[in-house]
Amino acid sequence: MGAARALALGAILLLGLGLRLDYAWEGREPVYDAVAYARIAANLDRGEGFTVGRTATQPSTNYSPGLPLLVSVVYRISGGVNERLARIVLALIAWLAVPLTFLIGRRLAGPTAGLIAAAAVAIYPALLEYGGMLMSEPLATTLLAAAILAMLWAGDGERLRRWALPGALLGALALTRPEYLGVAIVLAAVVFARGIGAEWRRSLGQAAVLALGVALVVLPWTVRNAVLLDRLIPISTGGGQVLFAGSYMPSGGDPERVGREVLERHPGLAKQLAAEYVEPGAGLESVLAHVRLEQILAVLAEQRYPELETDRALGRMGRERLWEDITERPVDYAGFLAAKLWRVWGHGPRVVMRKRGWELFQWGLLAFGLIGLVVLLVRRRWEAIPILTVLVAITAISLLLVATPRRALVMMPLVASLAGAGAVSAERASVHIWLSAKRAKREQS
Repeated sequence: MGAARALALGAILLLGLGLRLDYAWEGREPVYDAVAYARIAANLDRGEGFTVGRTATQPSTNYSPGLPLLVSVVYRISGGVNERLARIVLALIAWLAVPLTFLIGRRLAGPTAGLIAAAAVAIYPALLEYGGMLMSEPLATTLLAAAILAMLWAGDGERLRRWALPGALLGALALTRPEYLGVAIVLAAVVFARGIGAEWRRSLGQAAVLALGVALVVLPWTVRNAVLLDRLIPISTGGGQVLFAGSYMPSGGDPERVGREVLERHPGLAKQLAAEYVEPGAGLESVLAHVRLEQILAVLAEQRYPELETDRALGRMGRERLWEDITERPVDYAGFLAAKLWRVWGHGPRVVMRKRGWELFQWGLLAFGLIGLVVLLVRRRWEAIPILTVLVAITAISLLLVATPRRALVMMPLVASLAGAGAVSAERASVHIWLSAKRAKREQS
């Protein structure tokens, strides 16, 4: 890499670090999940266990443990709860996504692609804003980028032990974002499929070591859940809730509309919630202002299946609704999925990503990312397939469960790396076309 590119990389890294430290130092108004993560971490530091507290509106087991456990370690080392310090530590970890993205982009299509990708991740506003509160997305972004880079590195060598590193990283990612436990299993299958044929034994060993790395990280928390909760919960609960909310077609794919749509269709439920949480006779808007979605769904589940635990009841209701919509209203359901797909990828999370400039930025990343993916599937299939697997798997999960751009946010280093590769390929194609046209014109003259 030449001096100019080295200087550009240094500037990008400094910019990404400075922005993240600034947001972490100043802080941002926390969203509800950030408040919950902060409470769990503080309670862990005080020795009260993994709990949100008595005022929580949903079980503590619904929250993934990765971020609170890491923050509680920071508190333990620093001598007490210091959320600003925790944000700074997390900002440093989140910053690692920038050089990791450069390395992925450079591997895919050279240093220029890496610089484009790293610059996009360095300034991506939603990542910066979530760095100003205790949210899992910036941490998960770094873990995913590191896991994919480690997979590509492991594929370069012959030693099986190389695959333990991407496995451990995927395990840590699953503890931070539980949906990636399923993705890790799919990636292990991809690793095995890569060597089907004469090298199937070696690829089976690679996949097994990858899966073992995941298990070694996740299993202690699974055992803890089995002992304390007396049931098998690999990481967290809440799957029934997100399935019901994500399959509730009257919401149009917007999870923020689920509560309103449920209450409008169940006026008796709204009256019950008003009497319990607000005041008897309170109107719909007042109920929505004081009652959270999980509280609404818990009462609905109790009415429908009183003999079942809330999350299992919601899971059953979600499966029933999903089957009914697919079999009886397939066209409407297809439109529902299209709306969810747009919600996930059309723009990033946070209000800032709705601004026209950042929307164009998002669409540019997606357009060039698609170009890069197509080119890589033709030229460098092994590098492209793990990335494609993650993109497809998480998109499918989003279409099945709650559709939120926060899921896509974690994949931005991969999207940016593909976009960098796509931009370089487009530039090379443009130069080739221009030179060909110039040569043809010269020959004609």
